[in-house]
Amino acid sequence: MLLFRRLTLPPMQRARCVCYWNHLSPRGFECYHSLAAANIINARAENKTAVSCSGPNRSFGNHNLPQKSLASPPFKKLVESLKSTGQTCTIIESSCGGLISSSLMSVPGSSNVYFGGTVAYNTKKSGKLLCDEELHRTLMDVSSISSSINKDNDDDIIRIRPDLSSETKKYIKSKVVWTREAALSYCAHMGTDFSIAEGGATGPTFRPDGMKCGFAVTAVAGRKRKGGDVEILAQKVTYSSHADRELNMRLFADSSAELCLDAMSVDPSSSIVHAQSVQNESPDEGIVDLFFDRSSHIRGDANVMQDFYQRKDALHVLVRGTDELLFSTSTELALPTLHDFLEDDAFSALFNIYDYKMMVDKRIFLGRLGVFHIPVFAMALPKDATLSYRQCYFANTRSRAPMLNITHNELALTATAYVQWQQTHRYCSVSGSPLEYINGGTCAKSTFTEKSHFHWPRQDPSIIVLVNNPSRTHALLARSPRHPPYLYTALAGFVEAGETFESAVSREVNEAEVGVLLDRRSIQYVASQPWPFPRSCMIGMNATSIGGLAPIRIDPNEIVDAQWFDKETVYKAARDTDELGAVMERQVVMEKQAKGEWSGELLVPPKGVLARTLIDNWLERD
Repeated sequence: MLLFRRLTLPPMQRARCVCYWNHLSPRGFECYHSLAAANIINARAENKTAVSCSGPNRSFGNHNLPQKSLASPPFKKLVESLKSTGQTCTIIESSCGGLISSSLMSVPGSSNVYFGGTVAYNTKKSGKLLCDEELHRTLMDVSSISSSINKDNDDDIIRIRPDLSSETKKYIKSKVVWTREAALSYCAHMGTDFSIAEGGATGPTFRPDGMKCGFAVTAVAGRKRKGGDVEILAQKVTYSSHADRELNMRLFADSSAELCLDAMSVDPSSSIVHAQSVQNESPDEGIVDLFFDRSSHIRGDANVMQDFYQRKDALHVLVRGTDELLFSTSTELALPTLHDFLEDDAFSALFNIYDYKMMVDKRIFLGRLGVFHIPVFAMALPKDATLSYRQCYFANTRSRAPMLNITHNELALTATAYVQWQQTHRYCSVSGSPLEYINGGTCAKSTFTEKSHFHWPRQDPSIIVLVNNPSRTHALLARSPRHPPYLYTALAGFVEAGETFESAVSREVNEAEVGVLLDRRSIQYVASQPWPFPRSCMIGMNATSIGGLAPIRIDPNEIVDAQWFDKETVYKAARDTDELGAVMERQVVMEKQAKGEWSGELLVPPKGVLARTLIDNWLERD
């Protein structure tokens, strides 16, 4: 039985469209189409370089940008892992439009591990999935999904970001249910070890109304032990900060590969369900989410805190010195438990060198994680400490934290801020007496006997501003002495005493940095971000210059270079940055250059950094 999807396209596009056949089961085939892929084939046939068709000022006819490899690092690692373990997978995807499958297939050797997949882009009009009437009806039954997400008891649903509208939350929950059912069904029907299911929204327009940024839900199903039942091993929601369809598809595809890699790391002898690296001691109660609660209202309750400090399932962010964290992957922190400290040989070796009791007693309470409210602590390690814990590794916080998912990024910056504060504030600034730390280490109290003084961590406000010309075709980016020669970013500076944020923006841009006058009425607040290097809070602003592409007069004591860049140039730099990763580390880029994987001249900060948020917002306007 062959399934066709009818295409209604303009004549010129109709001629350039091709269908791809993917053998899924002995009972049938699945057909899907890709106009973008057809364009790539056409371009190759004409000996031209194929390019993407989204983003500002681009079209099918633009052959100036280099084609990016489909075989991104997460997919290379996934194929390698599947091959090394002799395991297989299948894929059903929606908003990624076939990019997950094509990225995996583009890796040499994938034919040994990939059993085919399906693109169900328009689920309401899709043909019978796997040619199975019952399966198709189950996955496409909107009323069934709506009933599932409207249940009073929805603990088995991943918690959604609280700042979203009720309609958006409902829509995301529907994708949580759909991807879960799809992953389970495909894994069972295909007989593979793993199944990846993805569904979401990539932009540039969204339903329901009010959504402004893309998201994707990914579920991975599999068997924890040979011959066991198929079950959900991992599920998560990935959010983007923009509505660029192409960039979102790449982000969500890579996120799916990374989640499958995480799912593969589940111990076959364990009954723990893994989701975004948080371990759930009650797997029957559902998937654990990553909602982080700072729990400031209970820090002063001595009995509660004592219980938290003694819990063996308590999680820990390990901070080495003041500028390194322990990572498990590029997007997640390692969060060892107190039980690990007591039982794992790696920590036995660590505590044979350093005082276990002192380090455990000085842990800093950060808050609680997930629906099970697991306490999370920061624990400081000496700068020269070494640790061989599983396959985890220490990496620089400043350059690597932006790569983390949204919750782990918050944990990383919070832990860094508190550890930094405790190590630099040991005496009372009023009495000079030593400080003792209370309320889980988040407050300091002087030991002066006549009168106690209390101290809390300080954040110094700093502005960071993206300046554009009046027509918004160019942005002013600069490079500071501490940045690599290819990295340009937004202008920044401290807010002085008695100064407003707006005044600081005007002063820094005109007097202290590049000598450009701003239209004071154009200065607008965009967002903020903690930046504990050492203790700043960045206030992100937009501003417009006076006089178009105004002449630049740099202060060599502050910055090395500054230039006006057009949108096309910055957009390409942003895409290159997303491909390369931790570009604030010189070694990362140098290795890519040595391998011939990047030969450009401009990069911008990675996603997760406020400067990049400002840049992305400018790229998306107009």
